Amino acid sequence: MEAQTETTERQSVYFFWDYDLTEEDVREILRGTNQTEKIWVISRILHSARWNDIWKFLTLKDVQNYFDKIQWRTPYLKELWTYALEVWGHA
Repeated sequence: MEAQTETTERQSVYFFWDYDLTEEDVREILRGTNQTEKIWVISRILHSARWNDIWKFLTLKDVQNYFDKIQWRTPYLKELWTYALEVWGHA
């Protein structure tokens, strides 16, 4: 009788298409103390994740706290988030 082995496949999140990061990996980085990695992950989420998925990983407070450190891909994207924070009364 052959022994059966269970294999679990890691499923990378779509907004890290060029890295092998799962949801748990992303959450672990966000909970961690490495500020460089955290800013990188927050930046990637804000640039590449769908709107509803942004809020699965980040809070408005995260966006506020790291706003000036986020690596904005374009000035336009930064302006949009600045405007959104102002409208929501959090700027």
